[in-house]
Amino acid sequence: MNPEPYLLVIDDENHICESCDRIFSNAGYKVDTNINATNGFRQALMNAYDAIILDLNLVESDGMQILCGIRKRKPDVPVVIITGYPSEESRRQSTTLGVTDYITKPFEPSEILESVQKVMSTKIKFVPEDKTVVEEVMAEPAYHYHLSSWFYKQPNGLLRVGGYLTNLSDNSIESVKLPDTGGLIYRGLPLAEVTLSNGTKQNIPSSVSGTITLVNNQLREHPIILERNLHKKSWIAVVEPNRLEEDLGIGNTRSILVLSDTDNEENEFFKQFVHKGCITKITGKIDKVSEILAEGSTQVLALDARNLAVKGPEYVQRINLEFPDVKIIVFNEPNVKNEKQYRENNIFYYGVNPIANNEMVDLLHCAFSGDKKKTILKNPHVNRFLPDTISKISITNRFGTKVTLFAYNDVLKNNSGLGYLLTKDLLDMAFPLEISHSRYRKSVDDATEIQDITKEKEKNDRIIILQTRDTDRIPGSISKEIQEYKNRNTSVNLLINIFIQPASGEDKEVEFDENTTIALRDIVKSEMISK
Repeated sequence: MNPEPYLLVIDDENHICESCDRIFSNAGYKVDTNINATNGFRQALMNAYDAIILDLNLVESDGMQILCGIRKRKPDVPVVIITGYPSEESRRQSTTLGVTDYITKPFEPSEILESVQKVMSTKIKFVPEDKTVVEEVMAEPAYHYHLSSWFYKQPNGLLRVGGYLTNLSDNSIESVKLPDTGGLIYRGLPLAEVTLSNGTKQNIPSSVSGTITLVNNQLREHPIILERNLHKKSWIAVVEPNRLEEDLGIGNTRSILVLSDTDNEENEFFKQFVHKGCITKITGKIDKVSEILAEGSTQVLALDARNLAVKGPEYVQRINLEFPDVKIIVFNEPNVKNEKQYRENNIFYYGVNPIANNEMVDLLHCAFSGDKKKTILKNPHVNRFLPDTISKISITNRFGTKVTLFAYNDVLKNNSGLGYLLTKDLLDMAFPLEISHSRYRKSVDDATEIQDITKEKEKNDRIIILQTRDTDRIPGSISKEIQEYKNRNTSVNLLINIFIQPASGEDKEVEFDENTTIALRDIVKSEMISK
């Protein structure tokens, strides 16, 4: 060790670097700091540091990838992780890669100082027990899934976003409608609209919210790319996120373990899972399977049964006993003698080779989506005495903000869809609430409506106007226009226009699939209940 302990801090927040510099310099350490992930990584390799303090959530790069690079070239240097977004997955990966401590922000000066002093006094050379576990973390960026969509963070901080279609059966993708560059996208709302060979249309929702900076025009010319679902090629858009913390909190990674007698990353199932964005590990040892599953971060086991013979059903029985919640997928040859033995065990799926691409997409979607309870989009207790169209909703939210929502073009129905879900949620929140109904279709340009909006401006802190507008965008997508206005007490308030792209022009009813309807409900509700 150097006479003067030598530290490196890599964190893209300048105040964290400055704080660490002050804390450790006062304690007699020599300190280098870097807010640039790439430069910080180079420093880590070039200099003989006694310890490295590394932030996981860096703007320009994934901190976990930097950690992997450090471990590969300097396995004996102690690394302390600091993060404002702790998770069991990142904690597990950090432990796997020999991290000596894992500290969440904000931290006390004494906490970070004691941590570094401790790890430097007990330096242990990092030797991975299982090479495949290290390779698995380093191989691909972390794909985060939400519904049937995914995203991963690029080194420049932008997100590459994509998705897939389920239940294609014998259909093929005829065409793909992409979003507009420069437009805003919202998590859960359609990112792309796909037309199938049978003439039906399906939406791929967005897994993030933000501004679209680039679209994959290759999908327009070659829609089969999306059908093949190879993540490196089938991305839909690049997005500058505006709610990354929320998107990361809602999205989940997919971790899968392959048990095969070959224990080789050339295994076809291993490669398929990697190409489809899964954090994938492979082993040929049943004891190693138990060890990895015991960590708790992997809940899906794919068993390549083709060469396991009678050992395969025995392995399944053991996993059922030790880990009853793990989903077991068995891949085997057709008409094998032990198929019945497999099916007598608790398995999630039994697949017969060859496994079609669409079958694998549907299988992974079901395995990782969980038992999602279907949202009821229609009121089971229809009130036949009230008109079915909602024209106005007024609330006072928990911040004391008075908000009135005007709805036009029959965009809100009392007994179904967006209107039903929105009013049900607001009623469940027990806000002071007033709902107005109408038997007639109204327009925001009607003289009576203009007068009503003017009156409500004097009584409210926020006015929301919700209506349809056909701009030939993807059905269910929205745009917003925000204006300020003053009422009699001279306070500055907001007028928010929300335009929904209808499915077939403004004269048609606004009805969408479950995911789109839920996302629209959440967006409108957020505008009403926020401060």
